[in-house]
Amino acid sequence: MLGIHRFSPVLYSSVMADESKQSKRNLRERQILSATLRLVRHHGCDISTAQIAAEAHCSKETLYNWFGDRDGIMLALVLEQAAGMRQVLDAGFAGSTGSVEDRLKAGCTLLLDIMTGEAVLAVNRVAMSQVCRESAKLGAAVLADWHASVVTPFENLFREGTTLGAFTVGDKGEAFEVLTGLLIGDRQRRLLLGDDARPESKEMTLLADQAVERWLNLYT
Repeated sequence: MLGIHRFSPVLYSSVMADESKQSKRNLRERQILSATLRLVRHHGCDISTAQIAAEAHCSKETLYNWFGDRDGIMLALVLEQAAGMRQVLDAGFAGSTGSVEDRLKAGCTLLLDIMTGEAVLAVNRVAMSQVCRESAKLGAAVLADWHASVVTPFENLFREGTTLGAFTVGDKGEAFEVLTGLLIGDRQRRLLLGDDARPESKEMTLLADQAVERWLNLYT
């Protein structure tokens, strides 16, 4: 015999209050990370927790309680950017139609936009700065999230294309490196060094199409 579950207004109110509190904290954390990103974009890597607290309009105690320290804030920023990249790519692949080749071109257009955007460049500058200071934790996180958020969706498409006979890819990691080399080249390095190398929106589509065509010549 099934038991009767009685509705408890007190319990329901408590759960709703906890969810509301967590939602507010999540929003506040995103605001803090957005403030951190603004500082990195405008002032570089040598920013302090005091600057972050001032920009985010919060106390240093809040930063330490929620993120641990400055490196913890930067790590959270990396993770947030990685999640954003994955969402963009997943939505792009899901929304693109046509052949595997067409979807690959659409994905490359998104990837070029992401990799030459100010947010990714800022995070990469921070990671490289910490590596230079013999603190490789953030760099390792960038590499791990790069593979999970960016490489994996392309590898899945390589697998599908190989199954369909559109092209033949053995080493998917190597194939992705070849594709990104054709797509981005030294553009991101130049951007990191301050060169104005970000393509216009229409040019991104053209560059993506050209990169995929050249890639297909190697793997078809």
